[in-house]
Amino acid sequence: MRILLVAPLFPPDTGGPATYSFEVKERLGSLGHQVSVITAAPAAGSAQDVYVVPKPKLGINYLTFLWHHLLMTYHIFRAAKDYDLIYTQGTVHYALDSLVAARLCRKPIALRFVGDASWEAASNRRLTNKYLEDFLKSPEGGIRIKYLISLQRFVFNSVDRIIVPSEFLRDILLNYYHVQPEKVKVVYNSINLDDYIDLSKEVLLSKNGHLLITVGRLARHKAVDGIITAVKELAGEYPNIKLWVVGDGPERSNLEALATELNIRDRVDFLGRRAHSEVLSLLKQSDIFVLNSVYEGLPHVVIEAMACRVPVIATNIKGTGEVVIDGKTGLLVTPGDIGELKDKLAQLIKNDDLRNRLVANALALVKQKFTWEKNLPLLERELESVV
Repeated sequence: MRILLVAPLFPPDTGGPATYSFEVKERLGSLGHQVSVITAAPAAGSAQDVYVVPKPKLGINYLTFLWHHLLMTYHIFRAAKDYDLIYTQGTVHYALDSLVAARLCRKPIALRFVGDASWEAASNRRLTNKYLEDFLKSPEGGIRIKYLISLQRFVFNSVDRIIVPSEFLRDILLNYYHVQPEKVKVVYNSINLDDYIDLSKEVLLSKNGHLLITVGRLARHKAVDGIITAVKELAGEYPNIKLWVVGDGPERSNLEALATELNIRDRVDFLGRRAHSEVLSLLKQSDIFVLNSVYEGLPHVVIEAMACRVPVIATNIKGTGEVVIDGKTGLLVTPGDIGELKDKLAQLIKNDDLRNRLVANALALVKQKFTWEKNLPLLERELESVV
């Protein structure tokens, strides 16, 4: 196949979407497919077969936004004539650019859906306190949010195939966007185990203390404030406890202020965005990985933590529950329950046998369900079926 991959983020950008796009390009290419990338990531232009559409600077935000997406549509259209398929990784507006270009040049299009843009926009702007499913039943946030929902519904029902990383997201598309079931296929997030397993790592608490880590965009729905509060409550019993916060985002200043207010600023290190290799190194140095989100499609970083042999505590939400099985591959806590999070952290800190058992089971699950060897043939088959 000749595949045109539309990827708003691409290495050296960090994060799951950028890493996924790079892996898909390289791995499908290794199978003999021709894969080229169109991206908005300005630093990606040095990579082979990667074309960057620069973002214009017009001084007026909405004009810049409109012109950029018109340019994306034009360049996707111009390139797609030489390809068999467009595979877009974009958020809703990049997906629309790809869809318009695909229809203009009469090419099939597949979309990867990893999160609901309307809910994330409403949540980050504090326009709703609802969880995703309740929000989609009765949306809040005004006309802009309703526009995003309508736009997503149009895109989802217009593309030829949708790839999702979890059964949860498949149910969202079927139940709330009324997409035809045969159009939506689950292909789990995948890793290359050779990049993750350091056989010299001992699954023991670090000699320097009880080191917790959380990784992700610092957005409201990640609820990192709950982790910081739990660290405060554990500090008396565990004087060496420390938290690494890896990532950046709109909530960073609020989280830094909270750590200062709770008088534990010296226990919480905000490490900012890091290259993927650095994130793996930090995970391998850590004792416990914590994900306190109220929403996840399927958290790739949890799979990474498990592959690095770090015990996991996460919230009991759909999506996450497809990889974290309570008491077997990790520990689950009720979203928003800081007391329960604190208790589960203490349980994991004190119990060597529990940590070792969770790590062993989690690694076995990763090998079974979340490797490229397992899932790349599934992705290849779905893309070929569209062509």
